[in-house]
Amino acid sequence: MKLRRPDLFVLVGGGAFVLLLAFSFRTAERPAAGRRASAPRAPTSASTGEATTLLDGFDFTETVAGKPLLRIKADHTVGYGPGAGLAPDLYAGEKVTLTVYPDDGAPVTVNADRGDYDERTRESKLQGNVHWSEADGSLAETDLVLFHPSSHVLEAPHAVHFTQGSIDLTAPSARYDLQDRVVRLAGPIQGSASGEDTGGLSRITAREGRFRRDNGLLELETAEGQSRAGDRFAADRVTVKTGTSGGRPEWIRGEGNVRGTVSAEGPAGKERSQRQYAANESLLGLDGAGRARSLVLTGAPAILSEPQRRLTARQIEVAFVEGRAVSARATGGLRIDGDTGHAEAAQGSVGFAKDGSAENVLLEGDVRVEADGRKGEGARAVELSTAGVWVLTGDAARSARAESAGSRISADRIQIDRPRGKIVAEGRARAIFRPDPKGQQRTVTFVGDPKRPTYGRADRIALDEPGQTATLAGAASLWQDNSSLFADDITMSDAEKSVTAVRNVRAVLTPDPPPKSGERAPSLVSASRLLYRETDRSGRFEGGVTVTRGAGWRATGGESTAWLGKDGGVDCMEISGDVDLADRAVGRTAKAEKALDFPKQGKTMLWGSPARVTDASGNRVAGAILTILDRGGSVEITAPEGGKTETIHRTEKD
Repeated sequence: MKLRRPDLFVLVGGGAFVLLLAFSFRTAERPAAGRRASAPRAPTSASTGEATTLLDGFDFTETVAGKPLLRIKADHTVGYGPGAGLAPDLYAGEKVTLTVYPDDGAPVTVNADRGDYDERTRESKLQGNVHWSEADGSLAETDLVLFHPSSHVLEAPHAVHFTQGSIDLTAPSARYDLQDRVVRLAGPIQGSASGEDTGGLSRITAREGRFRRDNGLLELETAEGQSRAGDRFAADRVTVKTGTSGGRPEWIRGEGNVRGTVSAEGPAGKERSQRQYAANESLLGLDGAGRARSLVLTGAPAILSEPQRRLTARQIEVAFVEGRAVSARATGGLRIDGDTGHAEAAQGSVGFAKDGSAENVLLEGDVRVEADGRKGEGARAVELSTAGVWVLTGDAARSARAESAGSRISADRIQIDRPRGKIVAEGRARAIFRPDPKGQQRTVTFVGDPKRPTYGRADRIALDEPGQTATLAGAASLWQDNSSLFADDITMSDAEKSVTAVRNVRAVLTPDPPPKSGERAPSLVSASRLLYRETDRSGRFEGGVTVTRGAGWRATGGESTAWLGKDGGVDCMEISGDVDLADRAVGRTAKAEKALDFPKQGKTMLWGSPARVTDASGNRVAGAILTILDRGGSVEITAPEGGKTETIHRTEKD
């Protein structure tokens, strides 16, 4: 049988070791009383043989090709062999130190009260207060360790107490593979930590675990943890990155079925609120003091929930200050579900108050919000949670949008006040006021058919749902087909069935269908103020009223009231207060105290003391009541009671 070079080195080393023992050990003599009393206990193996040698100390290093493999030192060592004068096969010593030298890395030193070294197998058995510690700060303690040199394994078959920094674990058994430098802990594992430098974790359990010495990783399978505050953490696999030279942990990673809770400080006398999370993976970053700095959750989706809302996204990062969660940022398919609605966006963030409640929610990228029957869309949205208000903003490509009860509104900025039921749009505001989906009129409109959509525009549009009003402010306008209303400010009240317009009022009232040329022309009314009441479909204009119709019909007065027909056109209009009327189509002018115009009939009635009409030729008539018929073709004169009429007919000579 051929021997490989390493085998030859082992045999030569073993032979040298036997010769060394033969010359160094004395044959068994009667030891001194004190020495006999302190002699090591006999090994338990049945094949130990007779005690042949007694030494005050034992120090042996086994090498291969000049490289040390192991070193064993002991006090008060006894050698056991087949008989007197023969080299011992096994040595039993007290205060044993076993140093094992791996192929790479620092050696591992194991200390014990007593131990055996078997010359035949090169195996060692250490018992009693067995422990090893390393430069990285890890420490293992047990009552029995077996060293198997053939596999480079330290085996601890009984309960093991393992510590790394402030993490303290107890396992039924352990194996330390010196080749890959991994300590494998059998389960179930029970552990504890200070909580001060492990992100708050103070209790740990696991099915099994590993400690990778080279990179300082503690890996736990099917692990659960809990903090003193009651926070919980669990995952299929948990990895703790420990700092170098026994420093505090740097981060804790969870993989597979990650779940846990983060408590918030509740008001005095109240229970702490619980915020739960779940993910496929988690990464808890720790600061220099070992407190939680950030918690990154990744999943499909990751979930962060509390009693009032639930946040989901592909990734959620929770930020901490002095160990307290202060905010969370989510990216990728973000969705927030609450008791009364939900919100969606590409990414977003939320702040946490000291009592744990969410505040100042910020959403960005294709934002969609729905709550209490209202919908909103925009490039960006902010929720002021303490006030229950959403603020949506648009971008260069598209305005923010909102929808309520079928009506839609868009603007640069939209504020949705959920508790008060108000929507305010500012900056290039546009609106479509639709009838109630149930078929009932939702918002009164002065222009067009109230059963059809009406369009609005203003610098600012405010909807008050409880008050059932819509207010358009700043260059405001309403329109439907060819009918429109313009003013500085317009207010529509569904509760009072009215429309109010103030300052620079201008109304275009067009019948439906639109009139043909010269027939039922639209009426244009301008004034300082308008009050429209839906009950009798009347609109009262005040302050410098001017009414125009067609190519040349024009009337002015102090105030006016228009009654609208079902077609949206003017059935009748009353003008009062120093009325001036002119019809350029027939060259007629008139003055009166009051005028009543029927545009669909082509008739105008004038009242005065007296009322006067002058035609293109200068002919003039006066009377208490003048009725212009046939669209200016004739005039009827009615004298006042007990009075007379006046007619002045100018001849060609005149």
